[in-house]
Amino acid sequence: MKQLVLVGGGHSHLFVLEAAAQGKLPGVELTLVSPEARQVYSGMVPGYLEGRYDLDAISIDLPRIARRIGARFVEDGAKRVETESRTLHLESGGTLPFDAASIAIGGVPTGTTLPGVAHHATFLKPINRVLTLLPKIEETVRNAGPESLRVVVVGAGAAGVEVALTLRTRLDRLGATHSIITLIGASHTVLHDRSRKAAELAEQALDRREITRRMATGVEEIGADYVRLTGGKVLPADLILWTTGTDAPPLFRASGLPTDAKGFLLVDDTLAVPGIPGLFGGGDAVSMATAPKTPKAGVYAVRMGPFLARNLAAHLAGRPLASYTPQDTFLALLNTGDGRAILSRGQLATSGRWAMRLKDRIDRGFMRRFQRLYA
Repeated sequence: MKQLVLVGGGHSHLFVLEAAAQGKLPGVELTLVSPEARQVYSGMVPGYLEGRYDLDAISIDLPRIARRIGARFVEDGAKRVETESRTLHLESGGTLPFDAASIAIGGVPTGTTLPGVAHHATFLKPINRVLTLLPKIEETVRNAGPESLRVVVVGAGAAGVEVALTLRTRLDRLGATHSIITLIGASHTVLHDRSRKAAELAEQALDRREITRRMATGVEEIGADYVRLTGGKVLPADLILWTTGTDAPPLFRASGLPTDAKGFLLVDDTLAVPGIPGLFGGGDAVSMATAPKTPKAGVYAVRMGPFLARNLAAHLAGRPLASYTPQDTFLALLNTGDGRAILSRGQLATSGRWAMRLKDRIDRGFMRRFQRLYA
């Protein structure tokens, strides 16, 4: 039996687990390694924060999938990949040999080395940190005094905008209706990587929900109850949410694996690591040599999944590998927390309640597909 090790339970690897359930990996012993037993679906996290979904609706039970498909689940983190001996070293000190391995562990938030950030900010990446987010919000509301609750969201991309908007809904439900939410972004506009129309719709939604914006602004330091902006201005804060972009996890450089200039695992158009037969990767953790500007977005991790499953099976069976070409544009649906969503694709952007219904249908359909593996 050949040994296949999946490192991380991310979007891309769900398709590999599905392929195993469908008998498409014959003669293979599969081991899934993840530091978390629940894999949270990032697309539904804002809805979870809003109160639209509960934890079961947005998460995949990895040990249950493993049991149902006859795989082994190891609740641990990856420390180092040793390519010569084809061994994965675990954070606990254990090791796992492999004939083929794939890494889909996502990224880490940017800016965590700034003074105070690691100690005082609340993170959404890795995505499973959201499991501690609601208790933190509820505790903050309980401990708030008579003054308005002050919340600062750092990062004005899609994640930051969605978090600010859906957090407003959650705080209203908790009775903190006069909370002051401030969104901080380094760029001159929100959603800087989307069309101008999408940014305008997002700004309108932020205005409706009375969310203050401080754009073209950096952060110098985080304290227990403040955010110091570039230039020295201090914002008081009872809760600081860190929703910045994606940096590479340290695993790849620690293992001496091929990386791009930023430290992301380098893969070719088959999602294989050049020069290391049997090692693959997908999702936000990788950078494609043939498409280095591919965004770190969940939609690309999902699109990589079927190719990753196909190519792992092909490699283990000695068959040719298929090439994956990322699409130039993608459909994005942003939850505005008020029953509406912003739909954008390329230069097209619109919004409405129908868009939120569409987002809900797509997200629930995605989760049903993989929760069905252990239902």
